[in-house]
Formats: sequence, C-alpha cells, structure tokens
Amino acid sequence: MYTHENPLQTDRHVKWRPGRLYLPSMLFTGMSVGAINESGAGNFVYGQKWESSHTSAPFSKEISTFGLNGLLMGTDGMMVNTHTTLPADLDVSKNIYCRLIWTCGSTDVADTVVWKVLYRELIPEVTALAVPATVFDKVIPTDSVPTATAYTMNRTEWAVINGRTLSERAEGIAFNVEMDLKAVGLTEDLFLVGLEMLYTPKRLMRGDGMALESPRASSMLGSSY
Repeated sequence: MYTHENPLQTDRHVKWRPGRLYLPSMLFTGMSVGAINESGAGNFVYGQKWESSHTSAPFSKEISTFGLNGLLMGTDGMMVNTHTTLPADLDVSKNIYCRLIWTCGSTDVADTVVWKVLYRELIPEVTALAVPATVFDKVIPTDSVPTATAYTMNRTEWAVINGRTLSERAEGIAFNVEMDLKAVGLTEDLFLVGLEMLYTPKRLMRGDGMALESPRASSMLGSSY
C-alpha cells in the first residue's frame, strides 16, 4: 500500500547549508606555558611549569600588537593536538572537510607553508586515546602567503575525509596539526589561528539524509553557490 512520505520528516527534500565547527588554536594542547613571557623565560605563578607535550614546544603569543593570541609555529615540525565531540547532526555518509586558519607577518607572496593534519576517530568505550595518525583522503596542499599585507586571516584548502569513512558509532574526533615546513625566507612570526570543519547535516529523523552533500557558498555568508 502506498504511503505518502511527509517531506518534513526526511532531509531528502531539503537543501541544508553546510554545518560548521570551529576550533580556535587555544583549544589545542601540546603548547608550552613555560614560554609565557614570550622570550622563553617562564614566570610560574602557580609553582609548577607546564611542559610541552609535543614537538618543539609551540606556545601562545600575541599576534603582533592586536591583543589577540595564536599559537606561534616558528620551527618546522612543530605540532599540537586537540579533540572535540562530533556535531550531533553530522551525516557520516557524506564527505567531511577540514582546513586551517593561519596568519603571519610576511608580506612576500612567494613565501610558502606546508601544513599537515591527521585525525583519529573516537568511539566511546572502544577507541583508545592516542596521537591522531590517520591521513585524510585528500590532504592540504602547500599554502602561500596570499597578499602583500601582513597578518591577514589565511585559509588553507580543504582536506577531505570521504563519506562513509567514519562510523555512525563515532562521537568524537581528535586532530594533530603540524607546521611541517615553511619557506626559508619566511622569518616573520607564523601563527596557527584555528581549525574549521565543514559537513553535511542530517537534521530530520527519518530517511538517509540529503540526496547530495550540502553545496558550499562562494563565501560563508553568501548566497551564490
């Protein structure tokens, strides 16, 4: 017997804009508070130094004189980790995209930076915590200083986790971010500002989600696709 499908119960009849999750750099662990005075000379008010849990001890520093902090990634191979709960409306059957937000004092558009991002799927009561080591299905290519203006907010291209890679049982994800290699001429401060994740939402209770993944607008708040 034919039963009419209520379009308000399934995502298949809806075109949602992508869901987004943003993790500012200060949510990452692995930086050293021993360098809290920026010069590397620690002033340990609480009587105990925080040792970096990662390579080369990246640390929080004010970006120029703006009163905004980022993670100073001045040495090749510096890396930091973070983990977060996955969005409850994430459709794991569709691609998941991640990119980095970064900035630097360089005004030379020939300066390049190689960023590496790895991840680890976290299933409660199953997955052991460990350093994220899974390579994205599409990785972030070499990035460049985009304009001859210091300290612009720069975005890498998207890394991609293919649809149906993460389990429906996953509830968390961990990331490892490494500043793998910067141009020899990039001697100015280089900061990790944050990590952004973009995904196709599945917000209604019935059905298998949208027929296609969410289209991305030409700009985050724009209406052109």
